[in-house]
Amino acid sequence: MANTPKAAAGRRIAVLAAAPLVLGIAGALPARAASAAVESTSVTPSTISAGQEALQKITLTEAAPAGGTVVELRDLNEYEDPNYVRSTGRKVTVPEGQRSVTVPIRVQSERETTVTRLRASANGSAAETAVTVTPPDPREQQVTGFYVKQQYGQAIALTSTTVTGTVQLKAPAPVGGLAVDIRNVPGWNSTADAPPYVVVPAGATGATFPIRVVADREPRSVQMTADLGNNVLTSSLTGVPKTFSVGQSREIRNTPGYWPNHGVVGLGDLWHPFGATIKLTSDTPGVTVPAELKVSSGEVGQLFPVTVDPSVPIGAKVKITASWVLGPAPVSTEITIQD
Repeated sequence: MANTPKAAAGRRIAVLAAAPLVLGIAGALPARAASAAVESTSVTPSTISAGQEALQKITLTEAAPAGGTVVELRDLNEYEDPNYVRSTGRKVTVPEGQRSVTVPIRVQSERETTVTRLRASANGSAAETAVTVTPPDPREQQVTGFYVKQQYGQAIALTSTTVTGTVQLKAPAPVGGLAVDIRNVPGWNSTADAPPYVVVPAGATGATFPIRVVADREPRSVQMTADLGNNVLTSSLTGVPKTFSVGQSREIRNTPGYWPNHGVVGLGDLWHPFGATIKLTSDTPGVTVPAELKVSSGEVGQLFPVTVDPSVPIGAKVKITASWVLGPAPVSTEITIQD
């Protein structure tokens, strides 16, 4: 009979015999899709002056499959290069049907000639290349100006707002533009949230860029630098919270020779169309602050000097209080005297 156990077994054997062939084909497809490996990567030109743009080419062993091949890009520095990260986004896609792609790159400037090694990887394969960066001759090119938008002579801004930074060059930027490194000092201070570099367009001698201001419960200040590896310029920015506050711009020291000691009063977003009068007090003899500050209607805060007598011991805790005449309740901050 046609449907005997023997016939059924025969059909099962036929199916099982065909199964390895079907599975083999199905298994081969993903392997083929993932077989586009990185064959090589190169940078042109391989040597650039600080701030200049270069082109990195990534070539695969075969054409990228449907959907393209994503290639991861990393620099091999001890600390990740923020300029390379920003310019590449850490990856690039080789389009479907193509074997290579080229991406413009930027790397950070240093005071000495440096070699930055770069790695491109995909599907378990990788290739490396390098770009050499030399600082420009300061007689020909350097950063000559770096400013953060000033308000009444002080760069103080309300948290979550955006201010404008400006860089200026000695000579017009070359073809491709020139990237000026922007850094916070210290690097972990996030008061100024700015891009790691700003590109001065080809033929121009200056450019502006946005800086987002960040503050905590108390005012915070940060030093920012701009350079091409041969002439570092600095500017400062202080962020104040949206409430009435008092704090310090940076460490308060009792040793002469450091930066000036400054405190900060922030008026936040509180309405003061006729200005504000702020009374200041210190609870520690030998640490003095101005008795009174006059803040105009256009200011959101103001720096004030803190004078520390050398007799004040290192580690002393000092309470500074700010009282807004006819304003909200007084606010205080505690500072620690440092060496």
